[in-house]
Amino acid sequence: MMHRVVDVNALRELRREVGLKQAELASLLHVPIETLRTRDSGRRLVPAQVLGAAKRVIAEYPRNYELVCLDVLARELGVHAGTLRAAARIGRLKVELSSRSAYGRPIRLASRAAAADFMQRYYRRCYSRYAAKPSPLDTTVPTDYDRQLRRVRLGLQLTQSQFAKLIGAANKAVVYQWERREASSLTGVLATIQDLSTGASGR
Repeated sequence: MMHRVVDVNALRELRREVGLKQAELASLLHVPIETLRTRDSGRRLVPAQVLGAAKRVIAEYPRNYELVCLDVLARELGVHAGTLRAAARIGRLKVELSSRSAYGRPIRLASRAAAADFMQRYYRRCYSRYAAKPSPLDTTVPTDYDRQLRRVRLGLQLTQSQFAKLIGAANKAVVYQWERREASSLTGVLATIQDLSTGASGR
C-alpha cells in the first residue's frame, strides 16, 4: 500500500509557526521524539496523514494552551470553580500565577489542556458518582452543617488549618467557628465542600 508524502519541510514549518519545540510536538502527536525528529529534519518523508494530524493539533494548540482564569474553565467544564481552586492548591491542577491579583490574592490561571488532564486523572475517578448523575448543588445551609463539615475534614485527614487552605477560607479560625456553629457565612463554600465530600466518599 502506497502512502502519499508531502514536502519534507512542511512539518518543520508548521511547528515553527506556533513556536513549538520538537519534543512538544512529539508529545502532542503521541509519537516518540526520535520519530518526530527524523521527519522534522527531512531525513524521513512525512506521510500526508501525519501532516494532517499535525495541522489539527497545531490549529487547536493556541486555545488548548492559552492561560485562562479558573472561573472560565469551571463554566466550560460544568464544575464548581472552588473544585478547580482546591485542585490547584493540592497540586492536581497545574496552574500559573497572574501578575494581577484580586482582593490581595494572586489570580490562578490554567490551560484547557491542564484542566482536561485534571478531569481525566482525578475528577472522573474521585467524583465518578457525582459526575455520572449531575444535579444542581444545594446552596442552602443545612441545619447540621457543623457536623457535615467536620466529617468531610476528618475524612480527608486534614487539620483545620489545612482544610482552610484547601477550600479558600481565610484561616483555621474560620473553620473552627464553623465547626462550633459560631458563624453562619458558609454558603460561599458549600459547593466546594459538597464536591470534596463526594470525592472523599468515592475513594
